[in-house]
Amino acid sequence: MSEKEMTQERSLEIIQGMIAQAQNRISEDGFHFLLWGLLVMLASLIQFSLIQRGYGNESNIVWMVMPLVGVPIAMFYGWKQSKKQQVVNALDRIYTRVWLGFGVTLGTTIFICVSAHMNPVPVILAIVGLATFISGVIYRFAPLIVGAVVFWIGGVVCSFIDNELILLINAGCILIGYIVPGIILWRKAKANV
Repeated sequence: MSEKEMTQERSLEIIQGMIAQAQNRISEDGFHFLLWGLLVMLASLIQFSLIQRGYGNESNIVWMVMPLVGVPIAMFYGWKQSKKQQVVNALDRIYTRVWLGFGVTLGTTIFICVSAHMNPVPVILAIVGLATFISGVIYRFAPLIVGAVVFWIGGVVCSFIDNELILLINAGCILIGYIVPGIILWRKAKANV
């Protein structure tokens, strides 16, 4: 019986260690929240400005340029970080897979919404809220959980307003849900160096 109890105690220690390690590593991921937050916020504001100046569908080009800038930067950063990382724990793998699943769902959602002639932003905000919430729970980081709630509220609000104003709501949600937590994480990372 004592051998079984030791196994349970050891299992609990391992789980607690994984959680502690994941919480310590979240500061490294603040970069991605800042990168994508800034890119999406800028794209939203630029498109809003272009629409105000009379550009209609041509203004959508900003959304095609954004991943051409962001994906290489994110991949390079991820590659650089993976060289530094010594151990990958279960929470790290779950976190990575949540965002991989988010990316696939995002692409599918955009395709479906564009095919149905719908503005995808309200649905995207809801999906971003889910991935952000899961990340906040995994790492026990309240600013991400608050950000998720902001994304969900923004998605609902965007369902009731004109398309142009949706871009401003999107930028505001990104500021609160990604950039603010990203700044907090970035500062935490710099303080731990």
